[in-house]
Amino acid sequence: MVPLAWACRAAGHEVRVASQPGLTPVIRQAGLDAVPVGHDVDVPKFVREYVLRPGGQPAARRHGRPRALDMLVELADSMVDDLAGQAKRWRPDVLVHELTTWAGPLAAAAIGVPAVRVLYGVDLLERAADFLPDAISPLADRLGLSEVDVRGALTVDPCPPRLQVPTGYRPQPIRYVPYNGPGTVPDPSPPKGTRPRICVTWGTTMAKLEPGRMLAGRMAKAVEGLDAEIVVAVAEEHTELLAGLPGDVRVLTGVPLDLVLPSCDLVLHHGGAGTTLTAMTHGVPQLVIPQLPDHALHGRQLAATGAGRVIAKEEADPEAVREAAAGLLADTGHRDSAAALAAESRLRPPPADVVGVLEKLVADRE
Repeated sequence: MVPLAWACRAAGHEVRVASQPGLTPVIRQAGLDAVPVGHDVDVPKFVREYVLRPGGQPAARRHGRPRALDMLVELADSMVDDLAGQAKRWRPDVLVHELTTWAGPLAAAAIGVPAVRVLYGVDLLERAADFLPDAISPLADRLGLSEVDVRGALTVDPCPPRLQVPTGYRPQPIRYVPYNGPGTVPDPSPPKGTRPRICVTWGTTMAKLEPGRMLAGRMAKAVEGLDAEIVVAVAEEHTELLAGLPGDVRVLTGVPLDLVLPSCDLVLHHGGAGTTLTAMTHGVPQLVIPQLPDHALHGRQLAATGAGRVIAKEEADPEAVREAAAGLLADTGHRDSAAALAAESRLRPPPADVVGVLEKLVADRE
């Protein structure tokens, strides 16, 4: 959401970013004005409940609905009263929210302004659409609202159509502009040799669940036998989880993937939305080993485009990973598909153009 927020700022609009207090430093690092609302929620506690079981099966449902929805209800419950109060005082003309922050459309409905939903990858909630009205209704009742559609007035979608799941709505396309947090270009920037370069990265979520789920070190060792240069990109606090790496593996910490992937020929990762779409932007083939349902969905959609492959975690032994990586490096078809997906992404309107869409949405409503 950072590129869209900055596009709104650059167009002369006032922008405030409201979220849980724990995200205040992240918002400020992006150079945006933070508004802490509500209280922090122990998200890893919820995520542990729906880690994929062997065979790629999701956790059992609770109350007949996917367990992830319990987390979204808890997040909305923690924020909605404070956010609605802030919105009533500041009176924004439009409230833009990402798809898992239901406090956004609730607060927008409370003050009578449009809510615009921004996807950060594949629409993870489309499969659960039938459960959403019942999940959100207690919170709507609390605000005196009869009915609230969490989809809002508009959905902004960064995925090229081939990557997205079928949906029951017409989205507003936007070009995905990577924002992986602030960072510094590696100095010296690693020169590209004659061998292919593989980037191994594992996001930040899995290590928060439990250290053993951060598989970057294991995956780097798995591809050691290939005639390739290996780069491991991790957060600074996760370097201690990389013990025993081969000596010729380069470890980059605190470097945004957007600065790492342009020189890579393959990225091996967990299937997080940020990694998937950043790699897509640079036309890099991907090997995905998912551990959460959203990871599996991103991997499945990516594989369907031909731009990557998926291996189930329980099948990701070193030999299988090495064989899949070698195949992706050797197969020009995967490279061509990844390049085609990147080209499709570049054809989508940039965030600056979407600002005009938001302006028209407000003007039409007025």
